[in-house]
Parts: sequence; structure tokens; C-alpha cells
Amino acid sequence: MKNTALVLATFGLAGAAFAQQPAGDDDLFGKFSDIPIDIAAERMGASGQLSTASGNVQITYGSTTIYSDEAQYDPNSRDVIVTGNVRIYREGQLVTAERAVYNLETKDIIAASSRGESLPFKFSGTSFQNIPGGTGYLVKEGIFTTSDSANPDWSMRAKRARIYPKDHVVFQDMKFYIGNTPVFWFPYLYQSLNKANAFTITPGYSSAWGAYMLTNYTFPISDTMGGTLRLDLRSTRGAAVGFDTNWEEGESKQSWGRFSSYLLDDAAPGTNQTSLAREAIDSTRYRVSFQARQYITDDIYATVNINKLSDTRILQDFYPGDFRENPQPDNSIAVAKLGDDYELTFLIRSQLNDFFDGTDRLPELALDITRQPLFGSKIFYEGETSVGHYNRNFASGSTSQDYNATRVDTFHHFLLPRTIDGWLSVVPRVGVRGTWYSQSGAVLPFEEDSTVKLADGTTQVVKRVTDRLVKEGSLFRPVFNAGFEMSFKASRAFEQVQNRTLGLDGLRHVMQPYLDFSFVRSGVDSQDILKFDRIERSTQPPPISFPAFNAIDSIQDWNILRLGIRNRLQTRRDNSTINWLEMDTYFDVRFDRPDFGIEPDLGTFSNIVNHIRWTPLSWVSLTLDSQFPLLDQGFTEVNSRAVFFVNDKVQFNIGHRYLDGNVLFQNSSLMDFGGYFRLNDKWGFSFRETYEFRDSLLENQRYELHRDLSSWIASLGVVATNNSSGGKNVNEYGVILTFTLKDLPDIKLPISLDPSSLGGGTGKNR
Repeated sequence: MKNTALVLATFGLAGAAFAQQPAGDDDLFGKFSDIPIDIAAERMGASGQLSTASGNVQITYGSTTIYSDEAQYDPNSRDVIVTGNVRIYREGQLVTAERAVYNLETKDIIAASSRGESLPFKFSGTSFQNIPGGTGYLVKEGIFTTSDSANPDWSMRAKRARIYPKDHVVFQDMKFYIGNTPVFWFPYLYQSLNKANAFTITPGYSSAWGAYMLTNYTFPISDTMGGTLRLDLRSTRGAAVGFDTNWEEGESKQSWGRFSSYLLDDAAPGTNQTSLAREAIDSTRYRVSFQARQYITDDIYATVNINKLSDTRILQDFYPGDFRENPQPDNSIAVAKLGDDYELTFLIRSQLNDFFDGTDRLPELALDITRQPLFGSKIFYEGETSVGHYNRNFASGSTSQDYNATRVDTFHHFLLPRTIDGWLSVVPRVGVRGTWYSQSGAVLPFEEDSTVKLADGTTQVVKRVTDRLVKEGSLFRPVFNAGFEMSFKASRAFEQVQNRTLGLDGLRHVMQPYLDFSFVRSGVDSQDILKFDRIERSTQPPPISFPAFNAIDSIQDWNILRLGIRNRLQTRRDNSTINWLEMDTYFDVRFDRPDFGIEPDLGTFSNIVNHIRWTPLSWVSLTLDSQFPLLDQGFTEVNSRAVFFVNDKVQFNIGHRYLDGNVLFQNSSLMDFGGYFRLNDKWGFSFRETYEFRDSLLENQRYELHRDLSSWIASLGVVATNNSSGGKNVNEYGVILTFTLKDLPDIKLPISLDPSSLGGGTGKNR
């Protein structure tokens, strides 16, 4: 008969059978622990000094449960010896073995011919035992993989491996296998289980680098910090070395930091994969960057963003991904104090790279007060006040003249939101601004003689026009603004609209006409104000109200009425209301138009701007952003994109950007399209192309063949980029080889290649 719920303080004493003992008998209970042991088995007995159990043995001790065919307990050593189909569950860890020894006093496990799991890895080994201190486990002759196949398609085989559950694994004398074929050997390898860091090798070929081998070796520095050592070799560019580190603090990880460095002696710094001219570049090239956010208290934090570059092209040549996102990185240090109704910021900004334009703030103190009721009334107040010393520094070699000034600016805004007759929303507003400059002036063209050297060695005097600053002393500029917003909503439901094909289960139309009138008067012509905060070039209309319009030094007189209407079609889906179609259409009537000097639309009436978002079904979405000069002169812009998940085998997307008549940007008719086709359960194909109709130029091509390898997906393909312009033909190409694990796509494998994401040895899987 099976005995259940048999409770002993120990597994038994020498010669004692497995039988229920009287509670509280100190002679029968061990003195090493107060934790009882639950034992269940079909048969129990004794063999000399050993207590025995057999038949579906289950032993529970604290957080550990052991299952086996047979078990023996030695009271002298406190060892439980289990054999036959052994399964040990301990703190979420599962180990199976043919034979194991578990010490009840030390909680040490020694298992032979063991198997287990430490997510995301499954492992096996000739032995499995605790590491002294109880922080991890030691596996000898271990095999690690994420494949659940009897013959895994990939594995890491190590002489010794130390497993620290949910943290990391350290391999010694490890070989990386694809199938049964060894591919790489590593004397030592650190693999994190919860972060995307590991040892990576990225081999490949690029027309800009030649044959290359990029390597990353990541290792722990502390519990919150990790480091990465980088060594890269490029056949046409030479060797490079780098070191990165990052850290996070606190449960919410609000405080964090990262440091990156990279140094190379470029054997071919003049390599140019674009059709544009390139300046002379020194062979010693480097990048040093440091970003961090540190919370000093719950409401005070400091931020740092430092980026020092050797030249203007270092990012373009070796960090193409970073270059596309931010080709001119910032340099700043700030401390911010957050309050319930305000934010106080102390900022220092200085452009450390003199080959870039920039505005230094040395320093700036700013107070932003969020919108809030004024003394508990119905009037709302918001404000901004700043004081700082500013330097406008142009890139080295520029003909423009640097300038600087101290500026004190304060802005105060009052609003009175009202609802008339329960349906019409009216928000009148009025604001005042005062700005003092220690120096003012105008930047005017200046013609001077310049001597240039001709190709034949002779010289010639030519006229050169440069910008010169004409200083006019200190200046105070008052600004008054006023305006109002009006809008209302009307809706109607159409329950009879039912169409499964279009994903409609009833339809509600919400319409919101609106207008925004803005009146601004400045006491000083902006041409006499030194520009530190400037309006940037854009195809989109600028904001017409404060504080959204934040180009302080570009403020001019204007009198603008913005008229628009928002339309929203809603339907029911999955027990919730979704926006089936959204459309926002508006245009400006500029009774008094400001001239910012970079305005592409000069008419009284602006373009009619339209933004459309349409998601009729979960597998299709369309966006359309456009503007047309229907009422006056202007330019045309249409940006569109459609994404289709046709079925589980086909995904397709297409986008188009059309721009015509904008004096600030080149005309363009650029189409990009791509897709993924699942050929069968094992194979897939994807592509992406970009074509410029204006130049009849296929700018980018990318084609990949994907193979499902059970545990991972392997992709092989090619990329080609045509950077031709102005009759100059420049092509760039590369090979794609990527490996992505299905079970852990964020953890890097020891091999990865994707030229489109290369950045000094990042080795990131896609």
C-alpha cells in the first residue's frame, strides 16, 4: 500500500524503516534543520544504516521536490541518494538524471548523466552540482541549446559551464556547433540570459570596407554594469578597437548610463561612397560618446550627452545607422527639478566638434510653468522664463561670422476656456513676452577681394561675398499675442452599416470643425535680432500659437486664421470602439504673413493640408499625408504608405513620397516597396527596393532568402545602394548573412552579419 503524507524531520535514522514517527521525539529528529521532509513511496524499509524507499518515490524538502524510482538516506552524511528516472525541482530549476545525491544539510546536488533547463537554454552534462555558496550550478561536459530536438541543429559544448539562473552562463573551453559540425572555438565565453550581450563575430564583405571581421566580447563589471570590448579588422581600412559600457540602477531603471569609444588608424580615409565631394580627413579617427540620466532625488535628475568626433564623416563611414538618425550629435549637461506645476532646468550646451554649426548655451536657466488655474479661478495661466548666455558658432571654414549675446526672456499666457450652450468650445487667449538682448545687430552681405591659386600655379584676385555682423548694442523686444480657438463636435450613428469584408459592425461619424486665430505684434524687427533659437526648414506649416512656436528669436508680426475640420469614423471590434478612419484637413488664411526667410509657401492662402489614417481591417492599414496649393500659389507634397498582410504567407508594403515646387527641397518622386513571401514551411523570401522616378534611379535594393532551421532562422542575401548624382556614378554593395534564434531573438549568437546595421562591430541580429 502506498504511504502518503509521511512526515519526518529527517529521512530517518540508521536502521529505522520509513514509517511515521511520533511528533516531537527529539531522538528521532535531526538537529540540522527545522524544515520537515515529506516522503511518499510505494514501499519503505531499512538496509543496515540506510533507510530505503522504492516505487514512485516523492521527497519534498522546503522548495525542493525530488522524484525517483528508488531512494536511500544516510543519516551520517545527511545524503539522499536517488536513482532511476530522477527529477529534481528546485526554485524553478528542473534537472533530470539517472542518479543523484542531495545533501539535506548543505542543499548541495550532485547528479550524474543529467539534463536540465535554464531558460532560454536546455542543457545536459556528465555531472551537475552546486557551486559553493549556492549561487549557481556547475555542469561538466555540458551541451547547451535552445532546440528541443533529439539531434539539435545548433549547440554550444563546453568542458565546464557555470550556470547562474536568470542571470548568465560562463562557458570554458567551448565549441560552437551547427548540427554535428564544430564552427568556432572559444576558450572562455560569457552569455547573459537576460540582456542582449554576448560574444559575437561578424564576418563579411563591403565595398566600403573590403573583407572584414568585427568582434564584440561582453563581460560583467558589476551587478548593474556590463562592458564590451571590440576589435575590428577591415582589409581596406585597417584595425580598430573600442570599449563600451552601460549600466542601470533602481527597480524602475530610471537612472542609466552608457559610454562608447572607438579608435582606428584608417588606411583609406578618402574612401567616398557618395557622389558628393569630401574634404581631406586625417587617418586617426575616433568617436567618444557618453549619455546618462541620474536621479538625485525623486524630483531632481541630471542628464549628460557628450559626443566627441574626430571628423564630420566618422559616423557616416563606420556608424551608418547612427548617422541616419542623428548626423550632428549634441553636447549638453542639464539638471532638472520637477514640481507638480513647473519644471526648472539648468542647461549647459557646447558644440565640442567645431566642424559643425551650433548654438552654445553657457549656461541657460529656464522655468516652465504648466497650464493651471490662476488662484482657483476659471482663468488658466502658463508661462516660460529663461536667462542665458548664447554663442552662435559656425562650422570651421564657414564664411559666416560668429556672434554671442546674453538673453533674458519671459513669456506669460492667459486662457479662459468656455463652453457656450453646452456644445461650442471657445478658448480666448492673450499673452505678453519681453526679451532683452545684451547685443543686437544684423547679418549683412559684405564683398571683399580674395586671392585664389589657379591650376597652372598662377594667382587671381576674385570678389568674394561673406556675411558680416553689424552690431547695434543692447535691445529690448516686447511681444503681444492674442487669439482664440473655437470648435464643436457633432456625431451620428449608423447601426445598419454592417460589412464583414470592411470590418464594420455599425458606424459612428464624429465631425469636429475648428478654427484657430492668432495675432502677434513684435516691437522690434526680427532682422535686428541675433538668431539663436531659429525656425527650422520644414515642408509642414509652423505652429501659429505660443508656446508651441518656440523659435523665440524668429518671432515676427503675423495675423493668421487656421480653419480645419476633423472627421472620425468609428466602429465596434472585439468589444471595443476603434477608429476605422481618421482625417484632419486644414489651411491658413494669412492676413499678415510672417517672412522667416525659409518659407516655401508665400501666398495669402496656405496649402490645404490633409492627414488621413485608415485601418479598415487588422491586416491592412493606409496613411496619406498631403498638401496642395488649391487656393493660392504653393507646392505639392503627397506622402503615402500601405501595408497588407494578405495571408499567413504573404506580406506586402508600398510607400511613395512626392514633392514638387518646394524651393527649399529638391523635387522628388520616390517609391519604396517590399514584401515577404513564405514559400513553404522551411523557406521564405523577402525584398525591398527604393526607386526615384525623377532620376530614373533604383537607389536601394535588398533581397534575402530565409531558411527555417527549427531553432533559428537563417537569412542570406545581398544589398546594393546607388548614390549617383550629378552625372557621377557611385555604387555601394554588401552581403547579408543573419542568424536569429526564435526562442531568444534579443540574445546575440556568435555569428551575425547585416551591412545595413553595421556600426563599428555592433553585430546586432535583425
